[in-house]
Amino acid sequence: MNIKRILIFLLLAAATLYFLLPSDEKEIRNNLASLAEYCSSSGKEAPIAALKNVMLAGKLCSYPCRVQVESFNIDQDFNKKEFTDHVLMLKKMTMNTRFSFHDTVINFPMDGKAELVSTLRLDGKTEDNRFTDAYELNIHAEKTNGNWFFSSFTVIEFMEQ
Repeated sequence: MNIKRILIFLLLAAATLYFLLPSDEKEIRNNLASLAEYCSSSGKEAPIAALKNVMLAGKLCSYPCRVQVESFNIDQDFNKKEFTDHVLMLKKMTMNTRFSFHDTVINFPMDGKAELVSTLRLDGKTEDNRFTDAYELNIHAEKTNGNWFFSSFTVIEFMEQ
């Protein structure tokens, strides 16, 4: 009788740990959602709050972090300061814009490495009207010291006909 109770307890404990501990995929998705939140901006955001969000966004990336956007001739590795400076500039240029990631697919080609394909959606408001833009991204992430960090972002360019 005691063996059955111990086995049931162990099974319950294992199930609890399985559901409470974040999986790698769940952690990456949470980081992606946090990145979108930190990059989003509103016209009412105080400068200190914007700077805090930029610093938090920077903590989600490994360094150097590679960024490739062919249409803007960007293809370089950024150190932490360069990355956060560019995110701050982006926030200033995209006031009243909400960032969100959709249709994200995550593959794990090897232990400690992840490849993501996701649609970045920008919903914003200008003085005259509202806009929505979407970009397909390839994102690489690496696990370091038990945490996942984004190591590269590539905008997938589409050919116009």
